[in-house]
Amino acid sequence: MASRLCLLLLILCGPNVAQCGLRVYNVYARGIRPDPGNNNGDGYVRMSCGPVSTTTHVVFNTPNPNWHEELHYYGASPGNYLELRVYDKDVMFDDLLGICATNIQRGTRKQYCSLSKGGYLYFTYTLS
Repeated sequence: MASRLCLLLLILCGPNVAQCGLRVYNVYARGIRPDPGNNNGDGYVRMSCGPVSTTTHVVFNTPNPNWHEELHYYGASPGNYLELRVYDKDVMFDDLLGICATNIQRGTRKQYCSLSKGGYLYFTYTLS
């Protein structure tokens, strides 16, 4: 009887064991370069992993924005694709300044990448 109970627990809990908690935080950029008509830029970031995404607030009029929002995803697994897109907020259409992407791994990792329109994006993630 005890072995059947253990088997039942393994079957019921098995899929959840592989899932982890992802936290993306400490997101900031340095030297972003928006379109020529806007000297400093009004930056924001769209973060996504799997079905979960969030958009930061806009930091106005600076080439060096800091965002304090976080992305949390409790169904993450090692190897999942994490993408951060940096935009410059404009009246008509927002400009994509660059994309940072990585396949996540367990532990805490500090990442940075060069943005296609200039500047760098920095962020930290923890997958536990």
